[in-house]
Amino acid sequence: MAHLWVENKETGWGAKRLDGAGLDGEGLDGAGFDLAGLLALNAANEGQGAGAATTAPVARLVRVDAGGTRVWALVASSSSNVRVNSRAVAGGLRVLADRDAIGTDGGARHFFSTESLATVEPFPGAERTTYCGRCRQPIEAGTPAVRCPGCEVWYHQDEAGRLPCWTYAETCNFCPTKTALDAGFQWVPEE
Repeated sequence: MAHLWVENKETGWGAKRLDGAGLDGEGLDGAGFDLAGLLALNAANEGQGAGAATTAPVARLVRVDAGGTRVWALVASSSSNVRVNSRAVAGGLRVLADRDAIGTDGGARHFFSTESLATVEPFPGAERTTYCGRCRQPIEAGTPAVRCPGCEVWYHQDEAGRLPCWTYAETCNFCPTKTALDAGFQWVPEE
């Protein structure tokens, strides 16, 4: 689940999901998100005044689903001063990668991230038998399970305590992802 890290001078960094509702309850349209308002809002917060909204660069985040892979791109007008990792958006298009910094010349930065949080959900099933990453038992369709956000290995997670495989240890069996269900994001932009 991709999200955009946005800095607020009073509350610090907050993640806004690009699909569905953000952490603050505000949703961003998954098909596309206009960055002009967000960049103008941050310019006003930085003391550049309300007039910054009229001169905000025109840029949009767009999701493309290709072959089962979700890719996000930044589309910017030729007259914009939007930058990704301090570089101009060549040709008006830039495919985004995890932790890319998006901003304007001398303006506020936002960070694009592909990190997702571990959540307990009914296992959707698969064409082939899927075995739990911890106990190595098959995971049946519809049973409570967690897909590791880091390596995408599935684990049982029965809240009744019968098979708490995901939360059994502090980290995933195959990668350093923390297994606490309330662990939050592993990466947050530096203050």
